[in-house]
Amino acid sequence: MFKGIILDLDGTVYLGGHEIEGAGDFVRGCHRHGIATLFVTNRSNRTPAVVAAQLQSYGIECGARDIWTSSQATAHYLEAGTAYTIGEPALDEALQDEGFTISDQAPDYVIVGFDRAFTYAKLKRACNLIHKGARFIATNPDHGLPLHDSIAPGTGAIVAAVATGCQVPPLYIGKPESRIMTMGAERLGLAAADILAVGDNLTTDIPAGHAAGMTTALILTGYSTRADLAAAPVQPDWVVESFAELKEIVGT
Repeated sequence: MFKGIILDLDGTVYLGGHEIEGAGDFVRGCHRHGIATLFVTNRSNRTPAVVAAQLQSYGIECGARDIWTSSQATAHYLEAGTAYTIGEPALDEALQDEGFTISDQAPDYVIVGFDRAFTYAKLKRACNLIHKGARFIATNPDHGLPLHDSIAPGTGAIVAAVATGCQVPPLYIGKPESRIMTMGAERLGLAAADILAVGDNLTTDIPAGHAAGMTTALILTGYSTRADLAAAPVQPDWVVESFAELKEIVGT
């Protein structure tokens, strides 16, 4: 039996503002069987407290300590310094919690996250600062966010604009890189081999879990479809249609 489960959020536990059927019941079952859970998300624009409150509304027992965002992972991974950010307040908060100073005056880093107020002026500032020597960091490469009936442009769309403008590639912290997952395992206090990574995205969740040395399960509740499996370079260990099916695998 697994000792820990790392769950993606968007498209896995919820879609838009609605719980994926069975998500809460699955997490409660894990807790009854002594299996630790951690929610790891590429989203950088919400604080752990806000995310935890949403999960609590689904009857999921969790606190801010059980959430690990790409903003937190970015702030934890980098050596503290000065940073110009393209993002929303949660990104700055995570950075400041780790000792960073937010500044647009010769910063050590330009850090790009999800930003619904992204402008050409921000793009120009970021490109100029990178040209002057700031290190280009991206919280994640997500192309889009799954909604109920559409896809919203994600952080990756903004990162691509900056990368094109400055002709410098970023260092990615979030999925599909293993960094955020390895930090998640450390947060759980477990070895990667004892963790099942569950997500809905074949281009981010599954490669990240695999690269970190975890068993992976694709749940077909969000971004990727069964048809996408044929072209996926990293295959999940399991593919499930629902949390009910996942419960059978985990034994809860």
